[in-house]
Amino acid sequence: MTLQVEVEFELRQSSELGKPNKKTGHVQTYERHDMVRHEKKLMESLSRATKDKNVESGVKPEDLEKTKNAIAKMNRLLNEIREKQVNERHRLSIHKAVNEHSHSRMVVGSLLETVFYIAVSGFQVYTIRKWFSGNSLLGY
Repeated sequence: MTLQVEVEFELRQSSELGKPNKKTGHVQTYERHDMVRHEKKLMESLSRATKDKNVESGVKPEDLEKTKNAIAKMNRLLNEIREKQVNERHRLSIHKAVNEHSHSRMVVGSLLETVFYIAVSGFQVYTIRKWFSGNSLLGY
């Protein structure tokens, strides 16, 4: 019986991804780092658009700030959903492998059990035939 273990390990450097989280002590993931970087670029482009004197937008700064916050929140939620989907797919693949292994063990066990029952039934038929034929198989 061979046992295979699959391990995923990700090394992250704080020099690349920023300081560790104060609560958990973990360095943020590459995905989260990309999300934060993308969010900063988006906020900078929105800020530049509002500071541009050549364009009369007619948008109130308060409304623009609310929009920025809503976009940032939606972006974070979207990335959280993506992370949960990846984790769920990974969990499902592990469960699938475990179920396939359990199923194959069950099939082999059922096959051996069936062969044993057939052998016992064959021995019983042989013993009863010998018994009724008058041969002293059981010692009576």
